[in-house]
Amino acid sequence: MVARTKVLGLITGAAIAGVVLAGVSAWRHVSDDDRLSELLADHCLPYVRTGATPFEGLGRTPGVYDVVDLREGVEAGGVVLLYDARFVAQWGILRSAGNPTIRLCDVKPTYAANTVAGFAVNPDGFIERYSSVVAPNGDLAPEIDTLRDGPRTLGWVDAGGRPDRGLRVVMVASPGLVSSALAVNDLAD
Repeated sequence: MVARTKVLGLITGAAIAGVVLAGVSAWRHVSDDDRLSELLADHCLPYVRTGATPFEGLGRTPGVYDVVDLREGVEAGGVVLLYDARFVAQWGILRSAGNPTIRLCDVKPTYAANTVAGFAVNPDGFIERYSSVVAPNGDLAPEIDTLRDGPRTLGWVDAGGRPDRGLRVVMVASPGLVSSALAVNDLAD
């Protein structure tokens, strides 16, 4: 009888622990939507608007064996691998002849064997959700109302200006997947 009570107690304890662990796991789950929103709102947009250093305390510098695709000619910035090297973020100043000098922040997947093709996002309400993420950073409006197919390049641009000037956010996206996100702002020369 005592052994039976101990076994039942052990099973009950294990069941309670399992329920608690499942609850904590669900509570602590961070989706790619959460990650992309955080990277844009807390790091990329503040950087391109004000020059505030992005990604402090996040990720690590790429090493020799990391496979990343970086933009050439970016000055006075940095590069960091994020979320177990799934993504690479690059930021800095880009000068090119005939174009305004820009401050940019670019986030895209790495090309390691364990990565996916981008941020897996909820396709329902995608445009509205990311419009609310970028809206506090200026009068930015999406170029389209709904993302029905892809991959396609879509942007949030200054509602009163040109789509290739000023503050803007550009993503390459398909329903359910964002393969890159870029925030850009022109700098006075």
